[in-house]
Amino acid sequence: MQYRSRTLTLLTLALCLLSACGAPAERSESEAPPEFVPLEPPEPPPAPRPWTQSFRSSALLVADEVRIEGPKGLLDHIATRIEPDFHSYTAETLPEGFQQTFEPLRNDAGIDIRAYFDALEVVALRRLIVLERPGEVDVVVQATGDAFWRESSSGREKRGPLLRFVGTRPE
Repeated sequence: MQYRSRTLTLLTLALCLLSACGAPAERSESEAPPEFVPLEPPEPPPAPRPWTQSFRSSALLVADEVRIEGPKGLLDHIATRIEPDFHSYTAETLPEGFQQTFEPLRNDAGIDIRAYFDALEVVALRRLIVLERPGEVDVVVQATGDAFWRESSSGREKRGPLLRFVGTRPE
């Protein structure tokens, strides 16, 4: 009995589906077909701005505070990650440009701020400042505190209370 009931249910469902898949309704003669309107081709993306090649080698920079500043387009070259439970973030427009500041909520938590700037991995223990400046300026990465830099390919290292790297823009 149960098998027969299930078979009838499946047959009813199949008939409903077949009737729903019927031929489309015919268009009346008064209805005109939709007019084909060609779309305008999208504008090509702007050409990339000239950019320094100074930070293309894989390297690591660790310091208490790291400041990265450069011209318009800087933000296209940097990626940051913050955890709202552990980091604070502020963004403000200053006369010097657009500044973003990342800081740990507590200094004793051992939560650093990480960023990637081209191929440079940045680890800031207390503060990361990113400043996109107006005009044609060089790219400057400045690390203060107990700063350490190491290039991956050559193994070259630098240490000191202040490390400064300048990337000039190609003409």
